[in-house]
Formats: sequence, C-alpha cells, structure tokens
Amino acid sequence: MHFDLNIALLAVVTCGIGYLMMVAGLSKSSLELKRRQRVCPSCGRQIEARVCRACTD
Repeated sequence: MHFDLNIALLAVVTCGIGYLMMVAGLSKSSLELKRRQRVCPSCGRQIEARVCRACTD
C-alpha cells in the first residue's frame, strides 16, 4: 500500500480546521464545556437521576 502525501495533508488540514472551529466556538460562548452536575430549573436541587425526584414526587 502506498502512502499518499496529499491524503495525509488533507487529514492534517481538516483536523486543524476542526480544532480552530472548536476554540472559536468556546471563545464566543457558542459552545460550552460539559457540566458535571445538573441542576433542576424548578427547585434548584442537583439532579442525580434522569429526572428531579423532588419535583416528580
């Protein structure tokens, strides 16, 4: 199998563009990092299950 320099260059450029788009999105607040804790919008308590147990009881 032959190693093609054009394919390698295309892969590097594509990864570079993806990285720059991610950094730009984080700096413009279009993207945000994943939060570790979820908070219920109704009661403000931390959600540990799929839904807030305090609001669904």
